[in-house]
Amino acid sequence: MNGTESTSSTEAEKKFYEGGLKFSCMQCSFCCRGFPGVVLMDNKDLERFAKWAEVTVEQFIQMYCRWVESDDGFEYLSLREKRNMECIFWNKGCEAYEARPVQCRTYPFWTKILEDQNAWNEESKTCPGINSGKIHTAEEIETELAKYQSRNPIKRKK
Repeated sequence: MNGTESTSSTEAEKKFYEGGLKFSCMQCSFCCRGFPGVVLMDNKDLERFAKWAEVTVEQFIQMYCRWVESDDGFEYLSLREKRNMECIFWNKGCEAYEARPVQCRTYPFWTKILEDQNAWNEESKTCPGINSGKIHTAEEIETELAKYQSRNPIKRKK
């Protein structure tokens, strides 16, 4: 190649994480508190949470959820936050860890964070577990990403 030819389609399709990525949760809780956030819920999340809380889905929504407006003409169901911006289930750790939603379970293997190396490194500025600890293979990353992308957040018309 003389430097002017384009890369092959297989090279262009290579993911920056093809060789794996390091991530181990340091339990710093930054992703759970300290700044406003939206934790979108789908029906499976709701059912798991309601069972965990030993309430009906309707009761769970009333006690622990809020509707968040979006620019797309819909409102989305999200977990509430405390006044100090902590997740409603944060109390020196996640009180609902076993029931936590897919969004929490799959972090940091989200579409936007895996967009490219720059996005991954940018996220590492707020998450000390990124780029340290266990190496996750590309296959493991793709599995978590697929879970994240297959969510069907609950929404309603504004």
